[in-house]
Amino acid sequence: MDILDIILLAFTIYYCSSVLYLLTGLFRIPCSGGSKKQHFITVILAAHNEEKHLAECLQLIACQDYPKDKYEVIVADDRSTDKTSDIIKKFCEEYNNFKSVRVDDSENSIPKKAALIKGLDIAEGEIIVSTDADCIQPGAWLSSLNACFTDDTGLVIGHTVYHKPDNVWKGIDALDYFSHRALGAAFIGAGSAYTCTASNFAYRKEIFDANRDEFIAIGVRPAEDNYFVHCVHKKTKYNIAVATNPESFVTTNGASGFRDFMNQRFRWSAYGGTITTSGVKLFFIPALFYYFFIWVALINSLFNPGLLTTIFISVFCKFVIDFLFMLKAAMVFNCRYLLNYFLPLSFIHLLLVPVVVLKGNLSSFTWKRRRYTREVEINH
Repeated sequence: MDILDIILLAFTIYYCSSVLYLLTGLFRIPCSGGSKKQHFITVILAAHNEEKHLAECLQLIACQDYPKDKYEVIVADDRSTDKTSDIIKKFCEEYNNFKSVRVDDSENSIPKKAALIKGLDIAEGEIIVSTDADCIQPGAWLSSLNACFTDDTGLVIGHTVYHKPDNVWKGIDALDYFSHRALGAAFIGAGSAYTCTASNFAYRKEIFDANRDEFIAIGVRPAEDNYFVHCVHKKTKYNIAVATNPESFVTTNGASGFRDFMNQRFRWSAYGGTITTSGVKLFFIPALFYYFFIWVALINSLFNPGLLTTIFISVFCKFVIDFLFMLKAAMVFNCRYLLNYFLPLSFIHLLLVPVVVLKGNLSSFTWKRRRYTREVEINH
């Protein structure tokens, strides 16, 4: 056994132990849903050229089973150039609890974040609920999220799913996306904080009010969802709950193609910055080195075939512990059908993870026809 065998086995043990610890977090996620108080809610979504999806989304929000006098909807138009503005105007005219704000081209602003700030500044809700214009919300969505807010809850991580895949590629995309949602829940259960999704989460308005200036000052990253999760985790005594009631789940579309898939991942990998917790670093930094050493070992196995045994043991152990983690997560969020795509995604991850992390953090990427680095928008 040479030095590469020892290093790879050491990283394998560390990686598997870390995933096992996160697996225990899935058994301890703070699920709540018993609150009877009906909070006044502000639903906020930012829309940039969303004419294809926005009307359906707003109609679903308008038809929630939550009392109409207990929630308002603020749609923030982020410099749209299609018919998005017309759709927003129509809903504001039709429903008394709908409002709108707009970010104009003349404003020196950070995409989406500036739109959200404008909306948050006029929000009257005790609870802010965030979603995206291309999402489908069930009728009891607001009721389910509201029920999670006990007196000691500051933020609720909602769950977002992709439409049920009808081919292998969509299944790989959906399972990879779900793995991020599963890790987000697991870190909360483990007493840390990692990520959530802006398409479905809720937090107390006071969290924004207390951190408004800092939120305005930061650049493109971190995104608002992860920023507020870490604000609650680090700066308040509130708990973070994870919504596991299927009536609280929203549905959205996966990547439209391979390029879109890769740019999504580059964007996700770039969000952390200074808010990343020690627990997250202790998992992801060694995990990244582990992936790199797998490739180093594979290349060296061309000259030293004996390494192949160690590589096989390492990858086998990784697949087993990853599967156990994803199985538990799929049981929690009622999506075991996604496990059909576990094996192909596992092999793809061996190359995908290092490429995505390096590209997302060291270079630029494109999202919705806008080009970004980790901190700034390059053009629009």
